[in-house]
Amino acid sequence: MPSKPSSALYSRPVAGPDPEAVRVCIVGGGFGGLYCALALHQRSHHLPRPVHITLVEPRDRFNFTPLLYELLTQELAPWEIAPTYQDLLRPTAIDLRQDWVEHLDLTQRTVALRHGDPLTYDYLVVALGSQMRPPAIAGSQAHSLPFNTLADAEQLERRLADLDHRPTVRVVVAGAGPSGVELACKLSDRLGQRGHITVVDRRGEILRAYPEQVKRAATRALAKRGVAVYLNAAIAAVDARGLTFGIQGQPHHCPADLVLWTVGTVPRPWLGGDRPSHTALGQCQVMPTLQLPAYSNVFVLGDMAAMAAPDRVGARAQAPLTAQAAYQAAPVVAHNVAALIANRPLKPFVYNHLGDMLTLGQGEAVVCGFGLCITGRLGAFSRRWAYWLRLPTMAHRWRVLKHRLGIKP
Repeated sequence: MPSKPSSALYSRPVAGPDPEAVRVCIVGGGFGGLYCALALHQRSHHLPRPVHITLVEPRDRFNFTPLLYELLTQELAPWEIAPTYQDLLRPTAIDLRQDWVEHLDLTQRTVALRHGDPLTYDYLVVALGSQMRPPAIAGSQAHSLPFNTLADAEQLERRLADLDHRPTVRVVVAGAGPSGVELACKLSDRLGQRGHITVVDRRGEILRAYPEQVKRAATRALAKRGVAVYLNAAIAAVDARGLTFGIQGQPHHCPADLVLWTVGTVPRPWLGGDRPSHTALGQCQVMPTLQLPAYSNVFVLGDMAAMAAPDRVGARAQAPLTAQAAYQAAPVVAHNVAALIANRPLKPFVYNHLGDMLTLGQGEAVVCGFGLCITGRLGAFSRRWAYWLRLPTMAHRWRVLKHRLGIKP
């Protein structure tokens, strides 16, 4: 989002904070930060002291990222999966600051903003999420598009519109993880016979971390749509003509009108000089309660935190970098902040893997969990219903449901 002058800032009008209020600052408005703010606001009515919640987020719209793919096939409208923070927070007393965080000073308990005055806090929640790993492949930044935000979806839509006049549209998707597979299926359905879709991945299988049932369903969906899949393919370069990769020791050039980059997600870096202990991936080391060990008034959740998952083993003994993990952690952090304010016991975060869901084209999906695996149109309905239940507020859910059922306001 372009920078704005500080005079235009960016703050949703709310009542001035009570001088006696406990100040809670939440940085990041994704699945971790927004859902934590909403849960804490609900709990604040039952606390012994007033609580002033400030949510800092530079975007003007929340992105329900698992449903971004439905924009490509116009199965959902942008407002359904990307409601404005203003609309979501209007019924609450949450203070929204549409601004960028520049620095976190844990010792002085301050949050420096790019445009607004610094914020002071009693409790801090850090939920800045993750970002695409900057591509190291030659030409990839200049000649490929990411797909992770509403802005990315809008940019892709513009590029597809530019290609509308072409009888054939060649698309190469770099990465055969969930985003790559979902993009390939949706774009194949969007482009129909005009589309020639190719997926390239350096690993030896698609959806490497997913159950076999999901892999099989995705393999069938890609094959049904004629999507070409190259595995064990090391991407060497991207240019205006397409993508070059090595396979079985031989270079191969795949012509493309459009290259989509879905390879690599990393946690956002810590914004402060006193960086907490972190893992090799860059995630903050946190206690089971999701507090920083050296700062009991600071919580980190979502992709930025190495959140334990006791039922997983080995390298998978941590919660994954997914919306599902942040969604589960948000109410736990809200509970623990409220518990500290009320001098009550805190509870540990326990990640519970609820299953896997992928869209596999227009009106088609796979949903696996609790010993069941549903595919096809029933899978698509189940996935859409599950995500509808996870939309941020009841008011927004009701608005979406009425729209889907054709009920006029």
